Amino acid sequence: MIQMIKCVVWDLDDTLWEGTLREDEAGVKLLPEIAAVIDTLDQRGILHSIASRNSWEQVKNKLEQLGIAHFFLYPQCHFDSKAASMERIAKELNIGLDTLAFVDNDPFERFEVNYYVPQVHTYAAHQYRELPEYPEFQVVQATEETASRRQYMQARQMREEARKAHKGSREQFLKECRMKLQIRTARQEDYLRVVELSHRTNQMNSLLERIDLPFVESYCNQDSHYLYVAKLEDRFGAHGLIGTCFATVTEDRIDIKLFCISCRIEGRGIASAFLYTVLERLGQQVPQADAVRCLLVRKQRNLPARLLLEMLGFKKTITEDEQSTYMLPLPLPRMAFDWLEIGE
Repeated sequence: MIQMIKCVVWDLDDTLWEGTLREDEAGVKLLPEIAAVIDTLDQRGILHSIASRNSWEQVKNKLEQLGIAHFFLYPQCHFDSKAASMERIAKELNIGLDTLAFVDNDPFERFEVNYYVPQVHTYAAHQYRELPEYPEFQVVQATEETASRRQYMQARQMREEARKAHKGSREQFLKECRMKLQIRTARQEDYLRVVELSHRTNQMNSLLERIDLPFVESYCNQDSHYLYVAKLEDRFGAHGLIGTCFATVTEDRIDIKLFCISCRIEGRGIASAFLYTVLERLGQQVPQADAVRCLLVRKQRNLPARLLLEMLGFKKTITEDEQSTYMLPLPLPRMAFDWLEIGE
């Protein structure tokens, strides 16, 4: 299975632009068509960052002159190794190292990154025009969330800066974010985003499944099959469709077939509120049900999905190969999410 790239990290001198910034700032100019490449990938929801041995203030001024400063998130401009920059960028964006692409003209720099963080995909600078054609840079189909991903991440960055500046309690800060979580059954216009979420999400993907549109359409046309989605907004802006949960019901049990929740919303209790509310609503439809079952592929990269289940009270009952069965007796334990406004 091809691992989709979520962020391209660019070197600058003789990679993003022609020339060396410290030696000839006035003579530096973008490589032909590279702005179009950056914009094309941005429209596909692929983020951009920087790893460069330059002064950030000088880099920032030049990027603004060139009209592309707004594209770059968490730029790393310092004299540490670029392997360290890869790790910092992945941590800040909360994505896996195997979803990073690093573009640099210097074979030594690419070799060092390959040596210390081999998960990162590396590309020679001369390949920049070809990047949008490579399979790892393709998207299933662009959605509203795809084209807005950079803006979502910029809003996330603003939220993190506000959190660090906040002097009160964590719960008080979350309340001041004025988060509104809409949870409802999926509509046809949601289906493409549901597919995209399954392809982009690893940490909160219970089965690490990559589904397609025919699967979603077929699933939603079956009796006793439910597909829930979650949309989020807060004082920093809209976040789009950030969660999905496939479930079935019988007379005595609710089965969670698959849940995928965006890693962009980690640390705010959104995932637990979403899954809990889905189970609460399903429980109201089948009050005689006495348990919830959820299958989980146990791998390190989706550890947050397991921790979510355990936080909600699920207990592991069976493990076969890499797949475990988790059970939660009903009725649900009482949980409150006072910092959230939850609606339909």
